[in-house]
Amino acid sequence: MNIYVCVDMEGISGIVMPSQLRQGEYHYAEGRRLLTEETNAVVEALLEAGAERIVVRDIHATGFNFLIDQLHPGAEYVVGATKMDNRFPGIDETFDGAFLIGYHAMAGARAAVRDHTYSSLSFTSIELNGRPIGEIGIDGLLLGELGVPVLLVTGDDKTCAEAERELGTVTTYCTKTALGRHAALLKPPSRTRSEIKEAVRRALENRSQCKPYRSEGPYELTVRYLSTDLADARYCDGEKSIRADGLTVVYKDDDFVKLVARAF
Repeated sequence: MNIYVCVDMEGISGIVMPSQLRQGEYHYAEGRRLLTEETNAVVEALLEAGAERIVVRDIHATGFNFLIDQLHPGAEYVVGATKMDNRFPGIDETFDGAFLIGYHAMAGARAAVRDHTYSSLSFTSIELNGRPIGEIGIDGLLLGELGVPVLLVTGDDKTCAEAERELGTVTTYCTKTALGRHAALLKPPSRTRSEIKEAVRRALENRSQCKPYRSEGPYELTVRYLSTDLADARYCDGEKSIRADGLTVVYKDDDFVKLVARAF
C-alpha cells in the first residue's frame, strides 16, 4: 500500500494565528513544531497499518516548513515550492490514495480558521463552472486526474464539512472548532496526535469506497483577485483567458491541469 500525504499548515492542531505560519514571525518556530509532530503521527499510523511507501508533501507556502531533522524516518518528504502542473511530485499510478492533512476552508468561508484559496494576498474567490471551490476541491481534482482518490481530510470543522460536501465519500478528522479567522476551540495537540492515528486507520479501512474525484470538462475557472493590479498582470487573450471586470479573469480549457497551471 502506497499513500501520498499532502500537508498544509493552517489546519494543524494548535495553529490559529498568522505568526505561527510565516517565516520570520515570532511564533513560526512553534508552528513548525506542531506541523512536524502531527505529520509524524500520521506517518506512524500509516506504518502501523502496513503502508509500504509513504511520500509526504509540504504544501504550505514555500514548501519548507518541517523541522527536517525531526521527521519520522519511515517516509520520504517533498519540500520546496513547485508549480501547479507539478503540485504532487513523486506521485504515480502505484499510489492507493492521498491524505490532505492540516487543510483549511475556501476563501470566504464564514468563521473558518485562516480561510483562503491558495493565497490570501491574491484571490478573494474562485469558482469552477459557476460553483465556488477551494483547495480541497482543486487538489482533489488534480489527484483525481492522476487516478488517486482522497481518503482522509483533516482541519477545522468548516474544512471537514467542505471536504464532505466536495468529495463525498471521504474520512474527515476535526482538529479544532473554528470560531473566527484567528480563533478556535482547540484540542490539546497531544490529544489530536492520538486521535488522528485512529482517523488514519478508519480512512484506510474505508478506502475501497473512495473513488478518484473527477469533473467532466470543458472547464471554466473564474478567479476574482484582491486588487486590480493583480488582474492587470494576467495575460488575457480574449478566448482562453478573459478579463470579465476590474478584478475578475475567466480561464477556459478542456484540460483541467493546464487550466489550473495557467490560472495560478
